[in-house]
Amino acid sequence: MENIQPKKTKLTPEQLYEIFLECNNPQAPVKDILERHNLKPWELTGIRKRIRESALETLAHPPRKGRRAKTVAVEEYQRNQKELQQAKDALTTVGYELSLLKKRVN
Repeated sequence: MENIQPKKTKLTPEQLYEIFLECNNPQAPVKDILERHNLKPWELTGIRKRIRESALETLAHPPRKGRRAKTVAVEEYQRNQKELQQAKDALTTVGYELSLLKKRVN
């Protein structure tokens, strides 16, 4: 009979973090946790290393406060630019008409 290995599935970052937290418990059976998720001990070491590096990077360079930059489609940008130009033109026209009306009154 062949020794059938279970297929290794790709774990999400959330799952990897949960495994990390579970293995950090002092009474946790690390070997059983790793076997349940079909991981090797050196993979847990890699997970711990990446989490540590990410934490240090985030602490060294905290995210800026405020709104995040938003990517806008070219079509939407061009449409907004056109609307802005139309609004400027309309405002210019209204200002011109207002100045003409003031001249008539005086």
